[in-house]
Amino acid sequence: MNSLDERPSSAPIENLATYSDLVRFAALAGLIDRRTAARLQRLDNRSGSLVVKRARELRERLHNVLATANAGRLPRRSDLDTLSAAIRAAHAAQTLVTSPSPGLANRRWSPARAHEIPLHACSLAIECLLVDEERKRIRKCGAADCDVYYLDTSKGRRRQWCSMKGCGNREKQRRWRSATR
Repeated sequence: MNSLDERPSSAPIENLATYSDLVRFAALAGLIDRRTAARLQRLDNRSGSLVVKRARELRERLHNVLATANAGRLPRRSDLDTLSAAIRAAHAAQTLVTSPSPGLANRRWSPARAHEIPLHACSLAIECLLVDEERKRIRKCGAADCDVYYLDTSKGRRRQWCSMKGCGNREKQRRWRSATR
């Protein structure tokens, strides 16, 4: 969701410019394991260009859904339909295999379309966010110049900014400066 930095500015910074960026993001977010990420990094970047384009579209659709919810409105049907289609494709890209873990089976990505694994992993994360998370915990940063959404996992559910080091510090400085003037 927040892979487009400086979103409200006239020159946002795209952090999903290449397929390699998408794979790195999925690994850092814990959506795919390191071994899978290393294997995917060796794939031809040209074959992943469509995948990263689709990932950016999903990011924008999710942003639309969160922005409308934050404004107290219902999301557009077209945004939810696009996200639903991506989630269905992600579930279809998994197969069940026997597992030594407590369950009888585990999910594995189908090797036939390996280059789509980071896209599918992001789609499943979107599903968890929209379906499993409490609506009140999904918050928008309170800084006027920030358009980041985050999960408020603080104990008292009072978190106001995406990060205390960045936005929180800037907002507190602004308040202090305006109070001392």
